[in-house]
Amino acid sequence: MKKLLVALMLISGVQVFAQKNKVESAALYLRNGEVEDAKKAIDQAIEHPDTKTDPKAWFYYTSVYDTIYRNPAYANLAGDDLVDKFFNGCIKCIEFDAKERYTYYCKEQAIINSAFMSYNKGFTAYEAKDFKNAIKYYKMALDVLPYDKNGDLKKNSLSENNIYLYMAYAAVQAEDKASAKIYLQKLMDLNYEDHLIHLQMVNIYLEEKDTVTALSFLDKARLKFPNEKDLINQELNIYLSQGRQDILLEKLNAAIEINSEDQTLIYVRGNVYDNFANDALKKYKHERDTASTLRKKAQTEKAVDKKAKYNNAANAFMKSAEANQKKSSSYAAQAEIDYLKVVELNPDFIDAYFNLGAMSNNKSTEVVERINNITASTQTEYDKRYKPLKQKQDSILNTALGYFSRALEIAEGKSDDTPAKKKEKNAYLNDILYSMQQVYANLGNEKKTIEMKKRREELQ
Repeated sequence: MKKLLVALMLISGVQVFAQKNKVESAALYLRNGEVEDAKKAIDQAIEHPDTKTDPKAWFYYTSVYDTIYRNPAYANLAGDDLVDKFFNGCIKCIEFDAKERYTYYCKEQAIINSAFMSYNKGFTAYEAKDFKNAIKYYKMALDVLPYDKNGDLKKNSLSENNIYLYMAYAAVQAEDKASAKIYLQKLMDLNYEDHLIHLQMVNIYLEEKDTVTALSFLDKARLKFPNEKDLINQELNIYLSQGRQDILLEKLNAAIEINSEDQTLIYVRGNVYDNFANDALKKYKHERDTASTLRKKAQTEKAVDKKAKYNNAANAFMKSAEANQKKSSSYAAQAEIDYLKVVELNPDFIDAYFNLGAMSNNKSTEVVERINNITASTQTEYDKRYKPLKQKQDSILNTALGYFSRALEIAEGKSDDTPAKKKEKNAYLNDILYSMQQVYANLGNEKKTIEMKKRREELQ
């Protein structure tokens, strides 16, 4: 047994020597420019148990792959994993070099070069829409940052902030929301000065239907970047989609104080006022009709207490109706001011012109109601009351027609060179022509009414 043990020990010693010899051979081959042989020798050395933790082996491993990477003549030796192997070689060389014999190369030069190589590989993967590998290589570059004592990476825009930003971009493109949130949060923790990372985080939570968390991130972003239009608009969109127009109006007023001539913000505020006006008008009509119904019931009711009850209720509804009518008029006036400001700032803002036309057309219905409620004992008396109201109605309708005509002019000038643009243009034309058709009909202009109808039919 003792002889056998000695024999095994001798064999083991020979193997160790053989593997050490592989490292020396790789070094010799590399010095002589025999890179293919150097690669074969060093690949075997770092795989063998006796030399896989030898810092010298990893030093030459890194040197060989560095040479292959830098010299196009050895392209046939460079596999798809060349960058991975070089990075791994640097890490292993540093890890096993307890006596720091190879620090000058592995830790101070090669590892830094590997970061540039990894970034370039990541960028190429990103361009090819291989976002998973893009993140992998960006992460490798990120892992090198602690070794960048001289700031070489930062000088070339490979800072921690920028690399996390690239990783976030890739994760967003890959629709990997979990990773994107991690990288975006890291950027926020690093106080990265770009409002778009906050906006992206908000958008991710909105896509996940978590509006509460989205708003919490948006609130923080608005405090940090109070004047950024992207954040302001997203905040407005959220409250608009939620139907929380009261809060939306507060936010709009605050935003317009910052951007007093922002046509989009002013238009949206005008639209909010417009909606408020329409809501108040609906309430007015409902309460007015309810009051009328109650009064009719009171007239036919014989019981004194019930008659009084109906009359009191009618009076209450009518009082509320009158208040809502005033609100509607006030909101409509504010909306009109905003829409007029918008077209002053942008004479081609088609939606503002259309809404101005619609608001003017709505005003004519109030006059129509007054016409319908005319009471007179003679035709002469009726005509006397009717004529000024009809003139007022026609004046309002002609004002509406002017706004709709301007909107039509803008719509006709829109491009239709793609299916999407054509669809959008035709939608505008259809809505405008239909509105003009109604106005002409109310003006009694049969020829123009038929013309508008025909033009709409041609769009189909």
